[in-house]
Amino acid sequence: MQEAILDRLHAMESAAPVRDAEYLHGLREAVSSGVDYGIEVLALGEAGARRTPLPLVGQARLAARHGIAIEEVQRRYFAARTLLNHFLLEEAKQIGLQELGFIQHVSATHDEAFDRILAAATEEYRREVEAASTSPDSRLVQRVRRLLACESVDTSLLDYDLELHHIGLVAPSPDAKPHVRQLAMKLGGHTLSVRISTMETWAWIGTSRPADPKELSSWLRAHWPASLPLGVGEPAEAPSGWRRSHAQAKAASRIAAISSAGATQYRDVALLASTSSDPLLLDSMRDLYLRPLEPVGRRGVDLRRTLLAYFNADRNSSSAAVVLGVSRQTVDNHLNVAEERLHKPVNECGDLLHAALRLERLQHVP
Repeated sequence: MQEAILDRLHAMESAAPVRDAEYLHGLREAVSSGVDYGIEVLALGEAGARRTPLPLVGQARLAARHGIAIEEVQRRYFAARTLLNHFLLEEAKQIGLQELGFIQHVSATHDEAFDRILAAATEEYRREVEAASTSPDSRLVQRVRRLLACESVDTSLLDYDLELHHIGLVAPSPDAKPHVRQLAMKLGGHTLSVRISTMETWAWIGTSRPADPKELSSWLRAHWPASLPLGVGEPAEAPSGWRRSHAQAKAASRIAAISSAGATQYRDVALLASTSSDPLLLDSMRDLYLRPLEPVGRRGVDLRRTLLAYFNADRNSSSAAVVLGVSRQTVDNHLNVAEERLHKPVNECGDLLHAALRLERLQHVP
């Protein structure tokens, strides 16, 4: 049911669908909580059900942040409600509940709850739009967004040279600016920083020469607070590089946020970041790599744990055995069983399998 609703919502997207990992993860959470809530409302009535789940309302805020029109947002809520009612009625038919009274009860009960959800979501959308338009950085934010969209903008208003070498930074936190300034001083660069929302900051550091990746990594490990998530793009030049480094930082920031890893460079999580924002690939990895390793007794749990340790140890069985506290023979036995389940050597599907295991550990693959 959940997957069918997600498929329907993705099918309704425009020619330029949002592929931001935070938005897609929020959409999946909203649909999952919405299905559970709809069943709960049917079973207990609106008065007996819990309060409207936060992800259902919060997704409207994310939609506003990504420029999706309110009419489109409301249309998607209606489509999800229609599909949920259809599934529940089909299920009722399977168990012999086809009376007109029951059908009317389902419709009326869900209509009341849906009206309340839609009103709350619409209000949340309005608040997000209003906050963006009245913030001190709102004009700067609008210019930055237009530049990222390759629109024509007077860049002299930015007080930042787009012809420099850039490092894009995205922090899902309001407390990043002082640390960004410290990094800029270390690199000898200029900064452009905008507060996109109460919980997100975008920044760029521009330097006359490309930053040394090793020097950057070393500084981040030594000085960036581990409690402050940060996505770090790769050094790139000119306006096109400014955009690309930002996109990389935004992708890395999602992994930083869900992994509590502090500063996370795109080069270290490129495959993981791309995978986490691709619904088709996420679903496929679950079916291809995770379900075949599901527990049979305790063996499935051991296989996943062993495989993750094996990949984290650069595919070295002896090192993985030390981490797990088992013999190398046990690791090799688990790898052999995994290959039987997957119908191919683990090293042939290693990158995607490792990504699937890491995302599962981060609870990003349902």
